[in-house]
Amino acid sequence: MHPACLRTALVAGVLLSLAGCAGGSSTALPPTVGGAPAPSSVAPSPGPSATAAATPDVQAVLDAARRGYGAPGALAVLERGGVRTFAASGSAGVDGTPITAATRFRIASITKPIVAALVLDAVDRGEVALEDVVGDLLPGVLRAEPPVTVRQLLAHTSGVYDESNGVATQDQLEGDIAALTDPDLRAEARADLARALAGRPVIASDRLIVALSETHDRYFAPGVGYHSSNTNYQLAAMVLEKATGAPLADLLRQRIAEPLGLARTTIAPPDTASPELRGYGTSITDDSLVDLTDDLTWFGNGGNGGVISTADELLTTMQAIVGERLLPAELVAQMRAQTSTSLGTYGLGLATYALSCGTFYGHEGGVNGTASIAVVAPDGGDGVVIALNLRSGEDPRLPALADSLLCAGP
Repeated sequence: MHPACLRTALVAGVLLSLAGCAGGSSTALPPTVGGAPAPSSVAPSPGPSATAAATPDVQAVLDAARRGYGAPGALAVLERGGVRTFAASGSAGVDGTPITAATRFRIASITKPIVAALVLDAVDRGEVALEDVVGDLLPGVLRAEPPVTVRQLLAHTSGVYDESNGVATQDQLEGDIAALTDPDLRAEARADLARALAGRPVIASDRLIVALSETHDRYFAPGVGYHSSNTNYQLAAMVLEKATGAPLADLLRQRIAEPLGLARTTIAPPDTASPELRGYGTSITDDSLVDLTDDLTWFGNGGNGGVISTADELLTTMQAIVGERLLPAELVAQMRAQTSTSLGTYGLGLATYALSCGTFYGHEGGVNGTASIAVVAPDGGDGVVIALNLRSGEDPRLPALADSLLCAGP
C-alpha cells in the first residue's frame, strides 16, 4: 500500500475513504495511440466451482501470506487448467465471521478495468470516442486548456491531480476548499467537511471532487507522462453517464453483470450496504485495527473504485474482459497496450504483469482497509483473485502471491 493512503484516512481523527487508492508515480512517456459480440450476447458463465474445498497447496499459500502480513482474513479464487478453486483463511472480521465463497469485498481500483471496458463498449456503440475532449463533453467541469481526451483519462496520462490521494492533512483539505472559485461548491465542500468532522457519513459529489483536484496544477501536460489518479476514472464515469444517458450502476448491471450471470456484483454508490469482508487499517495512535469498510467519502460515482464483488464473480468478469468476451479484439488490444511506466506497463485500464510463467493482465486495488489483486492470462483462462482485509504500512506483495499460485508446480 502507498503510505499516504492510510495517513489520509486518519485526518483529525476522522476516517476518510480512499477510493481505489494506489501509489502515485510519474514517468515520462510518449503519447499513447489508439469483433467480439456485444455484452448482451455473452453467454453467462457456468456455475462456479468456487464452493469446492481448497486444495492443500492453495490453502497453505494463502494461510502463510495472511499470517505473514497480519491480516484478520484473506480469500482467493484460482483457476488453472479449467479447474477453479476457492480458499479462505482467517475471518471476514475481527468478530470471527467466517469467509465463504459468497463473501463480497470492495475491489477498489480493480473497478478501473471494468469502467474502462464500459467506456470502450460505448466507443464500440458509437456513443463516445477515445479522442473526444473531456472539456467538450463535460463543459465547465474540467479546465479547457490544455485539453484532455477520454483516452488519456483511461491511460492515466491526463496529468489531472488526484485529490483523494494527495490530501494528507485537514489543513491541506481546507486550503483546497478555500481555493475553489465556485461559491456553491465551496459551501458544499465546507458542509461535507463539517459532517465528516461530526462523524456523519459523507459521499462527496463528483463535481466537487473534480473541482478540488483542479485547484492543483496538472502533474504534467496531457499525454506526456503517467500518473495514477482516481480523478481520471471519476471523470471517465461522468463521461460515460453523459454519453449513454444511464447511471454507472445500470451500465454495470446491463452490460456486465447480467450477461455474465453475476448476482453479487454492484457498485457503491448507490449500493451503500456493507460487504461481508470488513476492511481494517492501523491506527496512527496505538496500532490497533480500525474498521474502514464503510467510509465512502471519496467514492463519488464509484468509477474510481466503487465496485463490490465476490472473488469468483470478479475473476469471471476479468476473464471476460481480457478474453475478448465483452469487447472486440481491437479494443481489448488497446486496453492491453504496454505503455511503459515506473510501475510496469499500463494500457486503458489494464496493467501488464510479467509473472514467472508468462504475461498476465489485470489490476491491483486498495481501499478502506482491503488490498486485492486480479490477474488473468491473455486468453482469459487461467487467473487469480486475492483479497486481504488489512492495509498496513507494509506492501502485501500481491503480484508475488499471485505468481506463487498461478506459476508454481507443473
